[in-house]
Amino acid sequence: MIRYCAAVMAASMLSMPAMAQEVEARPSITVLGRGHVETPPDSFRMTVALEGRGADQVAALRALSTVQSRVGDIEKLEGLQRARLTTGAPSVSPTFDPQCGGDRYNRDTDGCPVVGYVASMELTLEAGPVARAGDALSLASERGARNAGVQAFYLAEDATQTAEAQRAAFADARQQADTLAAAAGQRIVRVLRLQNPNADRFAARTADAAADVVVTGSRARPAVSLDVAPPPVRTEAQIVATFEIE
Repeated sequence: MIRYCAAVMAASMLSMPAMAQEVEARPSITVLGRGHVETPPDSFRMTVALEGRGADQVAALRALSTVQSRVGDIEKLEGLQRARLTTGAPSVSPTFDPQCGGDRYNRDTDGCPVVGYVASMELTLEAGPVARAGDALSLASERGARNAGVQAFYLAEDATQTAEAQRAAFADARQQADTLAAAAGQRIVRVLRLQNPNADRFAARTADAAADVVVTGSRARPAVSLDVAPPPVRTEAQIVATFEIE
């Protein structure tokens, strides 16, 4: 009985390459399908630069902390439904007498006195809806941000859009295959293989574990209101499809 089972297994293993070759030998068409969908963005990302100056490091850091407290209220902006505020790495550096020149690399530090210190930090606000992006920038500027700018408009969740784009990509692939098969006097029998050429790139993405905070409590309002109208977010997909023909 053992010898019989071993013989059957060996025969099966020998037949597998032959079956694979038979599949590959079938007449087929391989095409690259492309699809996309466009969706209004529901979130925005804004960065602001903060700065505090003082006669010594402690004074500079204290000034920076004061500015951070004021500008941090942007997450309480009136109309925000969700917000997340994160910080970059803070730094403290000396400032020198302006007569020493502006080139810090060629400056003679021994003969150039330190006249103070500057502490700096960057804040990033990720929030929605996008209609409040202009007001968030305005409020941050009013509260003392040295530089402020909206960096991006995006979708907080794009799984639905990705699925729609993939369906559009497959429809494009099937249309191409039908056209090619008809030109050759053939017809499509079935799908042999589907492949996402961007699968490795998507798999490399890391999930963002931090969640947006729902904004509640008292609200802040800028003195100057700005309207924004960002373009739609384009979600693209590609599919390599192989169809059997006859």
